Amino acid sequence: MKKIILLSLLMSLSMSSSADFQKMSQDGEKIALDSENWSCVVDDKNSLVWEVKSDKKGVQNALNTYTWFDGQSGRDNGTFSKNCYWGKNCNTQSFIKDINKAELCGYSDWRLPTRDELNSIVDYYSDSDLLIDTDFFPNTQMDGYWTSVSVKSNPSMAFEVPFFYGGSMARDKTIDTFVRLVRSAD
Repeated sequence: MKKIILLSLLMSLSMSSSADFQKMSQDGEKIALDSENWSCVVDDKNSLVWEVKSDKKGVQNALNTYTWFDGQSGRDNGTFSKNCYWGKNCNTQSFIKDINKAELCGYSDWRLPTRDELNSIVDYYSDSDLLIDTDFFPNTQMDGYWTSVSVKSNPSMAFEVPFFYGGSMARDKTIDTFVRLVRSAD
């Protein structure tokens, strides 16, 4: 009896953790699931729109990394960023401003995700070592991605979500890491 209850609980958790994703064009239109070019992903389950990384040179290149900076804490100059398209001010605030100025998918209210938001796209049932649905999020790196959440007990650190084991961990804001922006779909 206990095995049946446990199995049904695991099945319901696995079904509740799968998101309802849709691809979105650069113009903000929902497009076919088999489309080969898309710029954003709509997560209908969580009412969020996610940035999709590119393998092409530019601001959205999947290999670009940034120090964490919000205008008050973190590192403004991005000294330790190794892969930043524009070469200076390689921080999260500058990246957000650039994406908002470009109006990615027709929107200008992009931001860093919370820990819960970023963890909502972690796929623990993935068939690969990368814990994300690469059919919707290609070019994701097997590393951590910044969240908007600073560590309360140590404001020089912020949380990141690693897509190689999920959960979250704290990292010094002066160290560069990857970013995936989000916005509300409402």
